[in-house]
Amino acid sequence: MKNLSIIIILIVFNKTALSQTWTQISDFPATERDDGVSFVIGNKAYCGTGFKTGWITCRDMYSFDMSSESWGTISSLPAGMERQYSSGFSYNNLGFIFGGGSGLSYFNDLWMYDTLTDNWQSKTSLPGLGRMGSCCFVISDTAYIIGGRTAEANAIDEVWAYAILADTWTFKGSLPFGERWRASGTSYNSKGYIIFGKDLANNYRKELYEFDPLANLWLQIGSFPANGRVYSNMQSIGGDLLLVAGLDSISNSYKDMWRFNLSSSTWQQLASIPSIERRGGMSFNNGSTLYYTAGIDQVNNRLKETWKVFHTSTLIENYVSEKFKTYPNPANDFIDIETDLRNGYFSVFDFSGKLILKEKLVHNKTRIDLSSYSNGLYFIQLKNDEIVLSKKFIKQ
Repeated sequence: MKNLSIIIILIVFNKTALSQTWTQISDFPATERDDGVSFVIGNKAYCGTGFKTGWITCRDMYSFDMSSESWGTISSLPAGMERQYSSGFSYNNLGFIFGGGSGLSYFNDLWMYDTLTDNWQSKTSLPGLGRMGSCCFVISDTAYIIGGRTAEANAIDEVWAYAILADTWTFKGSLPFGERWRASGTSYNSKGYIIFGKDLANNYRKELYEFDPLANLWLQIGSFPANGRVYSNMQSIGGDLLLVAGLDSISNSYKDMWRFNLSSSTWQQLASIPSIERRGGMSFNNGSTLYYTAGIDQVNNRLKETWKVFHTSTLIENYVSEKFKTYPNPANDFIDIETDLRNGYFSVFDFSGKLILKEKLVHNKTRIDLSSYSNGLYFIQLKNDEIVLSKKFIKQ
């Protein structure tokens, strides 16, 4: 009976998580583009700006009703406000677009969209250099603008907080882990999260950080189990962070989707978009379905496709618990891995993402000798041709 239940879980998991969950729906309703901006108010997403064929920046904006899955037109940004690499966020019935750039111009301005009047209003500009490619998230009534690049530096480490109701800016210091340009950000349960991006030395980062606004503290909570990226998208649904597409340091674009579960600190590779690789699209969600629209492909053709995927967290979490066990945790002299996955490898990474150990999976139970390991946080990754699973453990 146990073997039968495992088979059923495998069949359901493979069908829902690794194959047919993405569905193509109505195209973005205007010219193909990448590096646009999006924000969500209620059950509508608002998307636009960006860079279209001909090296032209845009200011047009559109609404997407996630109930009817239909596109509509809203007011564009004012004339002369064309841009790409902006940051978008929302609060109540208000949407915001911060910064970005056009040609050699870098912006520090902030525009507010009111859904009740269909109008854009200029708000207080950030009291610093103009910047593009910042990531952002909202916690309570405060938006955080993180990193980016300016006319003076290819990547910066500044963190600014915008008090939405007061229309004021506060400098929150520098990122303790260095500069980030085109990182991906989101928030969940009063915490902020960022991953990916390039640093000032042009390294493509893959560490995942959590931000606690009460303590003004950043903490690394994971490391992406593949190459670092830029131009990726991260969305939070429930207790999961979902990452889609992007570009790595050797110019490979992707169409994959990954999940990081915040409660178990586990990674899984989920279903890929069943089309060509892409980066620089716009994404949003309604709490159960993730949407991805526009972008640019591997050979720099701009896109207008829109895709959706329904995310079911419980099934995946049950699968991980069934397939991958580690104990004791915290560990001292050793840690045991139990799994029935075959034809793959297990790897151990340290806190910074450095590979410590990689060996072939042979037995149901494998013991890793930790006697030579320093105390601290580590990650164990299991990988075969179908799936990647990851868990963290502490050596003490």
